[in-house]
Amino acid sequence: MTDSLPRDETVDDRATARSLTDVVLGLEDAAIGGTIPTGFQPLDAVLDGGLRTRDLTLIGGLPGVGKTVLALQWARNMADSGYGAAYVCYEHDEYALAGRLLAVEVGELVQQENDLRSGPTLAVINGVSQAELRLEEEIDEDPVLRSAIQRMSNYSDELELLAASGVDTGVEALREVASRLGPGGVMFVDYLQKVPVGSETGWTDSERSIRQAEELKELAMAHDVAVVAIVASEREGLNTRRLRPYHLRGASGLAYEADIILMLNEKFLAVSKLHSAFDPVQAEGFKRDIVITVEKNRRGLADRDLQFTKDFVHFRFNTAGSFVEERLIDDLMFPE
Repeated sequence: MTDSLPRDETVDDRATARSLTDVVLGLEDAAIGGTIPTGFQPLDAVLDGGLRTRDLTLIGGLPGVGKTVLALQWARNMADSGYGAAYVCYEHDEYALAGRLLAVEVGELVQQENDLRSGPTLAVINGVSQAELRLEEEIDEDPVLRSAIQRMSNYSDELELLAASGVDTGVEALREVASRLGPGGVMFVDYLQKVPVGSETGWTDSERSIRQAEELKELAMAHDVAVVAIVASEREGLNTRRLRPYHLRGASGLAYEADIILMLNEKFLAVSKLHSAFDPVQAEGFKRDIVITVEKNRRGLADRDLQFTKDFVHFRFNTAGSFVEERLIDDLMFPE
C-alpha cells in the first residue's frame, strides 16, 4: 500500500470536466447523499437523521474522554442496521477492537436484563484477549458470552476492523477501503493525525492536519461514503476544562473541511461550578455523563449540548441521552 500521490499528479483523477447539462441531469441520482443513523438520540434528531454520505465528521476531546468508545459503538450500531462500515484504527489492533465489541454486547444485554451480572463474562473476555483462556471452551460455560457472540454475528459481515500503520496505511489504502464499502457506507479513521499524507518534510502539525482533513473529505465525496475521523488536540488543550474546536490540532483547516464537528467533554468539568458548588451529590452525578457538543453542522442545527451516560466497563455509552440543562463554562457571561 502506498501513500497518496502529490496533488499535481492526481488532479486528473479527481476532477473530470462535465457540461452543465450533464450535471443538472445527474441531480436526481446525486446531491445530498444518504443518511446513516448513529443510534444515539437525541443526537440523530439534531443531525436530521444522522450522518450523511459525502460528509466528513470530526470527533474531538481529551484523551480518555471516550472518543474511540463512541466511534466504535457508532460503527457497531450502523453495521447492525445493515450499513457497511469499516473501522480503521491506528491505535489498536483488530483483536482489541473485537474484544471491546464483545464487551459492548454484554453491556447491551445488561441494560436489557437489569439483574444480569457481567463481571465474570468481562473477566473471560479479558482472559481470552490475553490468550489465557480459550474462547471455544468458555462459550460452553458462559451463556452471556454465548449470547454476546451471537449478537455480534448478526452484523459481522457488515463491519470490517482494520489495524492501520502510521507508516504504511496512507490515503491510497483508505481509498481502497472506501471503494470496498461502496456508496452508502461509512468509514471510521482513528485517528486523523496518524494518517500519512504525501511528502511531510518540513510540514508543521497544523499543515499536516489540514492536508489530512482535505484528503478524507475528498475521499468521502469521491466514493459517496460518510467519513468519521477522531482528531487530536493541541498541547494547550490538555489543561482546559472544556475542549473546543480551536483546541484541535490544525483547527482552522479542520473547521473549514469538516461538515460536522462534535466535541466530547466530561460533564463534571464542563458545567459551571455555579451548578455544583453547593450540591456535592449533583456534582458527583455529573461524573457519570459525557457532554457531546455539536459545534458545527453544515446541514442543520449546531451549538447544541447533549449528554450521555458512560458505561465504560462495557466500552459503551447509554444511547438514550438528553439535552444539557445546566450552563456550561464557556456560556457564562461573567467569570467564575
